[in-house]
Amino acid sequence: MIRFDECKTIDDYAAWLTVGFGSPRAKFIRDMLYGIHNTRSVRLADIARALNEPSELHSTRNRLSRNLASTQLATELSDRLLQQAAYSIKRDTRLIVRVHALNKPDAKKMQYLYNETDSATDSYQVCEIVASNTGSRKYLPLFSTFWSRHAPDYVSDVDEISRAIHQVLTVTNGRGIVFLDHPFLELQTLSALVAELAEDADVQFVARIQANDAAQLRYRQKSKTLLELRELCNTRYACRIFKVLPQDSGPPQDSSQPQAMRDSSDYQGLYQAIVSSTDGELTEHSINMEFGTLAVRHQASLRRLNLLVLKGELSTHLLTSLDGLQTRQSLLEPIWSWFSTWEVISAHSTIADSFTPDGIGVMTYERMRLLLTLLHAVIFFESRSYRLKDHSLTRLQPHEGRKFQRDFLLPEDVARMGSQE
Repeated sequence: MIRFDECKTIDDYAAWLTVGFGSPRAKFIRDMLYGIHNTRSVRLADIARALNEPSELHSTRNRLSRNLASTQLATELSDRLLQQAAYSIKRDTRLIVRVHALNKPDAKKMQYLYNETDSATDSYQVCEIVASNTGSRKYLPLFSTFWSRHAPDYVSDVDEISRAIHQVLTVTNGRGIVFLDHPFLELQTLSALVAELAEDADVQFVARIQANDAAQLRYRQKSKTLLELRELCNTRYACRIFKVLPQDSGPPQDSSQPQAMRDSSDYQGLYQAIVSSTDGELTEHSINMEFGTLAVRHQASLRRLNLLVLKGELSTHLLTSLDGLQTRQSLLEPIWSWFSTWEVISAHSTIADSFTPDGIGVMTYERMRLLLTLLHAVIFFESRSYRLKDHSLTRLQPHEGRKFQRDFLLPEDVARMGSQE
């Protein structure tokens, strides 16, 4: 029996993933994984064409479509992948949550996409949980699920995301720290999730909260707004963050993220601009940051939380369930872990988008569920060999050498030459 770490090709991987399955199901899964992997497409016609079977193309496509109707196969495959991934999850591994829309503006006949009273709805929702250890160049897509807001069993986006988080943590035996942030979650959804997780002692989390969030925190038995707590917090520690950005992007003034990332749709575009640039086209910025913490509680919750306040050129607020934050290093760990989450999600999104998931054709809800699970399986396979950009884009120390344009920590002669130009 082949082991997961012995899988070198997509066929090896399919053989490992289908151990114990009957021949027809195993062949179907192998065909789908092979087709998606080689065509970079989720369109059944493209997958069928890649299989190059002696039968007519439409016969192969119809066979694949019939097999996609299996209601239990999506769950079985997702569980196998999650069980395998759980071996890599440590106590402090980041579990980064991302929710995005799967847009189908012209697919009027797709199941649960529209209802009679809300003709403007044109997308499904996809939730992905991606694992990454801070400082590592590797990441692992743990779990993926999708839903329609018009499906009969739909309750809310918060309910769907919460169930995904708890399913992952059940398999990892509670290992991993959930990271929540905008733009990976809508602000209203993010606020509701924070309120829910703040009462769940079984979930460790780090979440960025907004100054305009109406929810109040309690500090020393009194309700306080975030701005009031910000003024009360003694930010007695300081450090510099060194961030690589395109030359036309200045350092952030009031946010932890680059200027171009302030729009919820731009973080991936910025990452792609960075990784496609040569070293000379990038600029390294030195950004001052001061930070401190306050012990707080969330609304009526009895659970003790910590509010991490960042001031200076970087100004933001993180709410976390982590304790033992008494020293500079212990405070810096969750802050630093949070800083590079956008790099991980951007890298993952780049891989996922290369398959153009919006190209899914008209099909039933359950067929879509299995097709997206098979896509997740292919991304899971490919992520093993993917590495984040060689030099981390955000660091606590300056990047080595003269790869990037910068105006700090230059050798005296280089600085003098620059001033004479």
